[in-house]
Amino acid sequence: MKRIGMALVALVMSSLSLAQEEVDLPLCADSLSYSPTDTLVYTPEVVVKKEKKNIFRGITNVMDHVTDFFMGCDTAYITPQLYEFTAQLELSNWNDFYHMQAYGASKSMDIMSDASTVLGGYLYWSIFGYGYSVNLRDVGVRSGEHNGTGRRQSFVLNTGRFFAEYYTFNSGKTARITRITGQDLKGLNTRFHGLQSWCTGVNFSYIFNHNHYSWPAAFGENAVQRKSCGSFKAGFTYNNQRITLSEEELPEDIVEIDSTLLFSHVDYTDYAINFGYAYNWVFRRNCLLAISLTPALGYRKSNITESDNDRLRLENLSTDLFTKASLFWNNTHYFAGVMLEFHTYHYRKKNFGLTNNYGTLKFIVGLNFLKKSQYKEKRPKKKR
Repeated sequence: MKRIGMALVALVMSSLSLAQEEVDLPLCADSLSYSPTDTLVYTPEVVVKKEKKNIFRGITNVMDHVTDFFMGCDTAYITPQLYEFTAQLELSNWNDFYHMQAYGASKSMDIMSDASTVLGGYLYWSIFGYGYSVNLRDVGVRSGEHNGTGRRQSFVLNTGRFFAEYYTFNSGKTARITRITGQDLKGLNTRFHGLQSWCTGVNFSYIFNHNHYSWPAAFGENAVQRKSCGSFKAGFTYNNQRITLSEEELPEDIVEIDSTLLFSHVDYTDYAINFGYAYNWVFRRNCLLAISLTPALGYRKSNITESDNDRLRLENLSTDLFTKASLFWNNTHYFAGVMLEFHTYHYRKKNFGLTNNYGTLKFIVGLNFLKKSQYKEKRPKKKR
């Protein structure tokens, strides 16, 4: 009897266990009953959505790892970019200055372009950026009659370890002659519409102290410097510039200009290495004053055409100076500030020299958006 009782107890427990397993099994979509032969069917839409989500997540993860490598830093000094995208709007004021020098005749002439008011901006995805701007004075002006800088565009790689940029721009036509040796220009019409320039270039700089100094915090707005720090930097530049001067457009009030001060075309290509120093001063939380000075020594290949039948070829060493400064407020989400850039190019032949300076003052506002997954706050899962 004892054995029979134990067998009955075992049978009852087995039945209860089987019933419990049946309750836990999923129900069919079209019935409240379940049979062992029924199976769950996953529609193709569900599979495709899951695959797309995995692909997008995989691309995002790869980009996050790439960004972490190039933007890796000591977080006590630098807050890295927390967001996937950065958008910024720029209002700029551009000026071009030209100084012509005739060494044999000891004469010179200065020309300054009209200030160009330029509206544009940048869009960054991670460390990749593209910038575009247009001269507001050219809006509504027919092609070929532009008053100043027409278009500027730039492709950039803005990382903590290095900065790389490819850019193009053009400037001219409206300028004024500000000085000629031996002439009093007061009261004369000095407006000049015959000066134009086109430029294409590549810049690359490596930041030595990239763990503590942030170039993107100073000039890229996709990081924040937390402690004051500086760094040496080195790199190279490639610059191709073409400048034309039309004598037919010279003002009628200016009757005499020494022929040694005039040229038809200047076309030069410049290859240079540079070595400089940059410093970020954090004078208050989220507030930064930055400056960068970079002298450059290079090799310049130039063609200076004084007339259609007189072409002189010039090859020599070149010296240039790149100056950059900024003042920014940045709380990692929003930022605003001003930036100053100044470039000096000088080239010459035996009896003639031309110095071309151009500078810009930018007012910038922007924001970062779509926070990266590793920086999102992880919320605790709700209990079911």
